[in-house]
Amino acid sequence: MPTQDETAEERETIIRRKPFRNNEPAITGLEIIILLVAGMLIIGYFVYGELSQGKTPDAGTQPDQKQGMISNAVVATSNLLTDPGGMFGFPAVDGPINGVPVRFRSQDPRALGAFEFTIQPFMMTTGAIDMGHASVIWESGNDQEKLSLVQTPVLVCPNWTITQKANFVPLKGADQDLLLEGSEQFTLLVCPAGHAAPYQQFTLTIEPENGEILPLTRTVPPGITPVTNLG
Repeated sequence: MPTQDETAEERETIIRRKPFRNNEPAITGLEIIILLVAGMLIIGYFVYGELSQGKTPDAGTQPDQKQGMISNAVVATSNLLTDPGGMFGFPAVDGPINGVPVRFRSQDPRALGAFEFTIQPFMMTTGAIDMGHASVIWESGNDQEKLSLVQTPVLVCPNWTITQKANFVPLKGADQDLLLEGSEQFTLLVCPAGHAAPYQQFTLTIEPENGEILPLTRTVPPGITPVTNLG
């Protein structure tokens, strides 16, 4: 029969051999929050890819263009664009538009000839989007034009220019270069050779060299005004 001292020693040996579970890894509340935020960001990127598709591609669209799809490489670099403020159209009549003199190839007060909108990086980005080498594509019906950036006092159509650089973060300005970074916003003024009459549909596509394209499709309302809100 074991003595009291032997029983105590055996009990101590068993306790020493028994593994402790307090040191086992566990998911903390902070880790759960981080995983949820990461999941929401990934879902947001894919939702944006579906919404930016706009409409079903025409029969002539090449299948390898992958419009509206976000590849793994793009998600990694996050070089995505969005237009936060809508688009405004102006009649095809020579004159200043928000302080920029515009000269049209042909004038028509009954049709829109210039379009202004603001773009910014979508959500948080890593790196900069080079707008200095970007193109703007105008499409309407069978017409298609590739427009280039100009930085001249007068905007001679067909071309596009940057009329304003801002930052949506309070008390923070934008650089004067042509790199669209972080919280910066660029306002673009685009004037193709073609015009858009009432009820006419058109698409302006921003194509930076190092980022996902941004197609903007609009339909001209029945009434043309000095400043037409296209939504």
